[in-house]
Amino acid sequence: MDSAHLSWDLFVIVFFVVIVAYSLIIGRDNTLKVILGTYVAAFAADAMGNLFGSHMASSEFFIKLLQFLQLGTESEAIVFVKVLIFVMMVILFAVKGAFAVETADDRSGAVKIILSSLYAVMSAGLIISVILVFVSGYSFVTGTGGTGAVFAEIYEESKLVNSMIKNSYLWFSIPALSFLIHSLYSKKA
Repeated sequence: MDSAHLSWDLFVIVFFVVIVAYSLIIGRDNTLKVILGTYVAAFAADAMGNLFGSHMASSEFFIKLLQFLQLGTESEAIVFVKVLIFVMMVILFAVKGAFAVETADDRSGAVKIILSSLYAVMSAGLIISVILVFVSGYSFVTGTGGTGAVFAEIYEESKLVNSMIKNSYLWFSIPALSFLIHSLYSKKA
């Protein structure tokens, strides 16, 4: 097994487990708040990253900053900005978001645990998929992009990264559909 393959798979697995653990700690309602914030943050970060790229990419200051940070190409810098904005926005929505999610209490403790665990897994998958889509060079807003040379190598070597990208549509849609179904079938007091 190639060390790069193992390291990227391990990185994704560890990141996934950390997000699941955090989601279980904060509880189902706050995890749903994180999921909703993730959707908003994904589109906002993509748009802001594209805006940054179109207005700052050719500036002398930006080129010097690229050299100083050793980020390489303009597209790598735009990906870095998108991921940075995305992560900051998800954290801010989770901690200071001006909205609350309150689900009805289910009757069974087992149902609560199962739902909390499912939402935790969906939250982790959604966050990691958004980051991987950004790193792969695609844009939600413009619908354009492609796999960069560095990411193409990772994509080919890591079955887990490959699977997360290929199934990103599922990771994007299942949390929203699950929340909708849960909302329709919950008994509100």
